[in-house]
Amino acid sequence: MNGSAILASPKADLRRYRIAQAASTFGSALTGTAVSVVAVVGLGAGPHEVSLIVTSAMIPPLLLGPAAGVLLDRVRRPRRLLLAADLVAAAAVACCAAAMSAGVLTVAGLAALTFVLGLARVVIEGLHFGHLITLGVTDLGRARAGLQSTTMVSRSVGAAVAGPLVATVGAAAMFACDALTYLFSAYFLTRLTAPDRRPTQQRHGFGREFLDGIRALRGHALLAGLALYLLAGGAASGGGTALRAVFLLDEVALPVAVYGIPAVVATLSAAAGALVAPRLHARAVPPRRVLSVAVLGCAIGTAALPLATGPTATVLLAACLGAAVPMFFGAVLNIALVTVIGEGVGDGYFARVGALLSTGTMAAGLLGALLGGVLGERLGARTGIWVFVIFDLVAALAFLLVVGRAPAAGELDAGSMAKAVS
Repeated sequence: MNGSAILASPKADLRRYRIAQAASTFGSALTGTAVSVVAVVGLGAGPHEVSLIVTSAMIPPLLLGPAAGVLLDRVRRPRRLLLAADLVAAAAVACCAAAMSAGVLTVAGLAALTFVLGLARVVIEGLHFGHLITLGVTDLGRARAGLQSTTMVSRSVGAAVAGPLVATVGAAAMFACDALTYLFSAYFLTRLTAPDRRPTQQRHGFGREFLDGIRALRGHALLAGLALYLLAGGAASGGGTALRAVFLLDEVALPVAVYGIPAVVATLSAAAGALVAPRLHARAVPPRRVLSVAVLGCAIGTAALPLATGPTATVLLAACLGAAVPMFFGAVLNIALVTVIGEGVGDGYFARVGALLSTGTMAAGLLGALLGGVLGERLGARTGIWVFVIFDLVAALAFLLVVGRAPAAGELDAGSMAKAVS
């Protein structure tokens, strides 16, 4: 009886852990919508104030992400830090809910909230895969894919219901609900029965460990090629996003009443992709093949948006395809990427490699958004979007060439990678 309980505990712990991460991710999606509504509708924030709030959320991953990756890979008791991040996030959101109820919430307060939540996400995203090894699961690859799928579906559902929910219960109640989701996540973390310990590598100094992360990324042919594509794709995505509203609302005159439909369709498409990807892993489809198809699908999907023309129904269809197809393949790509990192460079480099990729992609997106504004002013929104689409397609084809020329045997496994960077 005791033996069965012990054997069953990894599965039970994994289930509880997925619930905890789903709750935390769902709450984050709710807060994102609540912050926007409170800032614009409740506090009368203009573009300058909104940009301050958005920038505050991006500062932690942009400035602290790579450094945090080194420190998080050193953490031997990741559950304690995950629990602390949930509790800090819950306290910050609860403070905003109380301040709004009292009528003393300001734009600065919202900016502080997004900054704290950004810090919490850096910790959570840097540890939530590395923590899996403490649960004693036998198939880490499948567990990683399942965890990533759960969080992406949760994020998609949260984004889909956030708008109607904030309109129904109000932003203050949304903040309170988000605080409860973080507490719910923390509760399930405390219910895990496995010891909170994971093996870590010997410390060699911050600078060397940071460079080891870069070497691990560069030394894996598939990851190195994908990193270059993510930079190009991130810039293209940022530029296209910056021009999207002007193109749809001004150039092709999409009615405001249906403008939000493509975003909803894209959210559902991302959820579908997050459900499909683990099935591909379960069928042992090679990750390089999954990544190749996903990269090409993302790039081709972006071409639907600038094709929008004609009656409203046709424009809406093009807008939905242009949003949904990249989101579907992007979800598949993200889950396959988690598998490649875990099996290619190992859990000891998860936070460092993940931080380098996410920070680089985010920085490229900001650069692309700025360039999008310039191209939109000089060439028009449609032509500017086409420039980014072509750039994305060229980068995708280059990635396929790199993957095709790099033999699978050239991708170091986790053990070889550890020797290569030591």
